[in-house]
Amino acid sequence: MGARILVILGLALLLGMAQAFAQPGTSAPDVEYGKKLAGNLCSNCHLVGTGEQQQANADVPSFPEIANKEGQTAGSIMAHIVLPKHPMPTIPLTQSELADLAAYILTMRESK
Repeated sequence: MGARILVILGLALLLGMAQAFAQPGTSAPDVEYGKKLAGNLCSNCHLVGTGEQQQANADVPSFPEIANKEGQTAGSIMAHIVLPKHPMPTIPLTQSELADLAAYILTMRESK
């Protein structure tokens, strides 16, 4: 009986470890939420294309310019937000919010 308890405890431990290291499910980025984030957080400097914005900082690229940069990817957009090469305020965003924002920006890519 003691060996049976050890086997059950060992299996329970293995199952718990497997669940602890399992990757959470991923979902597709939410473009509409990215648009909302852009309007709330980015429109002070960038022309974000939400329709209501009339002007932005002339020295800062617009979202369509960012989207149409050669070789642009969602990953590179997220990297530039997290580690900008120019003075940009630090905005605490979750990984999911970064993905949503990048997906929104990429909707402005011109088809060729």
